[in-house]
Amino acid sequence: MDVDGVMTDGRILLVPDGRGGIHEIKSFSVQDGVGINFAHRAGLLTGIITGRTSESVMARAIELGIKIVEQGSRNKLETYEKVREASGFPDSAIAYMGDDLQDLPILRRTGFSASVANGHQQVKEMCHIVTASPGGGGAVRDCIEFILRAQEKWDQILERYLA
Repeated sequence: MDVDGVMTDGRILLVPDGRGGIHEIKSFSVQDGVGINFAHRAGLLTGIITGRTSESVMARAIELGIKIVEQGSRNKLETYEKVREASGFPDSAIAYMGDDLQDLPILRRTGFSASVANGHQQVKEMCHIVTASPGGGGAVRDCIEFILRAQEKWDQILERYLA
């Protein structure tokens, strides 16, 4: 999945770090984090491909147990191909979630593609689903729930909370 605009609302706060530099702040949804944990419990592998490099992204990925983290990608398709080859999965077994034009080359190749409610219109038109929630506001959770329901794994997740 992409980060800026998918895992976050796309806003990037740049604040002085007190030493003459700039510190980048991003806001992540707790709902998305819960959804990613659901995915891992169901045996899904999660990953990030993003054009920016951010300490906060790495910290969030570590916190959530996201195993594939590719930051600073100048060409997302090349990065995706590298990750896909290393994973051994065919395109048809991969889901990708993006929000803007730079995500289209990946979204067109994967077996399942998703965009966020506030994604670029052309991206939304190309995807299998568009989440009800915006980027940074539960969209990742929406997508993961959709996948788990389609795989008939959602009831197993629910049982844990209904017992």
